[in-house]
Amino acid sequence: MLMPEQRTAGCETVTLADGRRLAFTVTGPADGVPVIYCHGAIGTPIEATIDLQRITRALGVRYISPSRPGIGGSDPSPGRTVLDFADDIGELADALHLKRFSVVGVSAGGPYALALAYKLRGRVGRVAVCSSLSPLGPPHATPGVQKRVRLALGLLAQRPALCRVLGDAVLPAVAQRPGLVNRVISAHAAPAERGRLAGGHERAAASDSFLDAARYGVGGLVDDYLTYAGGWDFPLGEVYNEVHLWHGAGDPLVPVEHALQLAASLPRCQVFIDPDEGHHFFRSSLAEILAALVGYRPRASAAPTLAVNR
Repeated sequence: MLMPEQRTAGCETVTLADGRRLAFTVTGPADGVPVIYCHGAIGTPIEATIDLQRITRALGVRYISPSRPGIGGSDPSPGRTVLDFADDIGELADALHLKRFSVVGVSAGGPYALALAYKLRGRVGRVAVCSSLSPLGPPHATPGVQKRVRLALGLLAQRPALCRVLGDAVLPAVAQRPGLVNRVISAHAAPAERGRLAGGHERAAASDSFLDAARYGVGGLVDDYLTYAGGWDFPLGEVYNEVHLWHGAGDPLVPVEHALQLAASLPRCQVFIDPDEGHHFFRSSLAEILAALVGYRPRASAAPTLAVNR
């Protein structure tokens, strides 16, 4: 039986059957309803989303956040596919003695969340994907994405080695001026989101998350993009779990057409589209998304109860 190994504060690793280390964090009560979180493209869960501790306690959720191969403290897995990550999570679930769990995936984590549902089947309950990509096409060739974003991602797809070199070269500057990360994020946020992203906690979380993801260089982030942009190796029509699909209509990075394609392809899908939100919908709606995912029902005598603001 694989056993978790303690690492730095708040972060653990498990050694997988092939010898690789998989890093993860856990937030919330030890006896809570387990939820596996599949993170986005440019960060790890090392710095908790604002209010995550309060929300997981209120909902009784054990929030388990692994870092994908080559990202943060997780060892690389050259040549992997989207579906291969499900095997890693199956081993992590065994190590944590999880018989059954729900899954949430955000942005680039959406494909991986759906892959878990397909591959692990009976072990996965409900699935939530927020601001998720779809197989509509690789992000660098998807209509509706801002031109400057398409050009940058196109270079990443065509010249990954060059992007690794350039990315590693600028990392020291980012470490010295972490506010640069938040400036980039805010530049691609919907107007309604910019005020929230300007908060001190959010700025620190964004920079810490990115720098942790790239602690050994940007190569893992580049490889991750090439993995999910290269196609999904499983059929969406055979994901039979109940899927909650959340998307902001004003998302400039993942256009709402991605959500519509997912909704048309998944057999059991509930769609929630907010006309005012953008790509950072998950941060503002975390409580609501998790409550729906785990079927949370507040007890009449419970005090204090969780407040979900919409």
